[in-house]
Amino acid sequence: MEQLILDTTYQWFTAQGVQAFTMDDIASRLGMSKKTLYRYFVSRQELVELVAKRLADDYEASMDAVDQQPIDSLQKLLGYISSVLKYCKKVNPIFFADLRRHYPIQYVDLQRTMDKSLGARIVRVLEAGIQEGTFRGNLHPQLAIALWQQHVATDFEFASQLTNDYSKDEVFRQAMYLFLYGVVAPAAIPALEEAISQFNPNDTEQPQLSIR
Repeated sequence: MEQLILDTTYQWFTAQGVQAFTMDDIASRLGMSKKTLYRYFVSRQELVELVAKRLADDYEASMDAVDQQPIDSLQKLLGYISSVLKYCKKVNPIFFADLRRHYPIQYVDLQRTMDKSLGARIVRVLEAGIQEGTFRGNLHPQLAIALWQQHVATDFEFASQLTNDYSKDEVFRQAMYLFLYGVVAPAAIPALEEAISQFNPNDTEQPQLSIR
């Protein structure tokens, strides 16, 4: 029962935000009494902490999956970014807005964990790609990833407030598109475009990037 409650709450919080659910709501939707719910979880705070931890663990696992693949620097960068896009699509920006406003400690911890997980990987792959001639030689990897992560955070805020014709998926895709063409060396652009053109949405083994 404990696992069922956590699994369901994870889906609800990440899809609709935290503030949309009180403990009464959670108990009612699960068809149980609030007394039963409190037997497993003492507060919504505890559920938020566990959901944030699982989100961080899932994010790390998606990055590990890319690490395991025998692919070159360009493909690895695409893999990391594809994982980020999937994550952006999976988690409603409202979830992060709720965390930042009502659970600032969990928000900061989650952001730092994810930034560290992705940042270290992209710095390594950029450094390797610069040596290979795949990425621009005048790049400063640490600065590039810092700027990119700042843009990702801004994109989340923008996507959560969209009132125009662009979906949040398109916001994230376009942001990644600009990043990729900014770091790839001119000579490697054909390889980038070839990799993108070979995108197969039905391939579940390789993280994918669809930005066209």
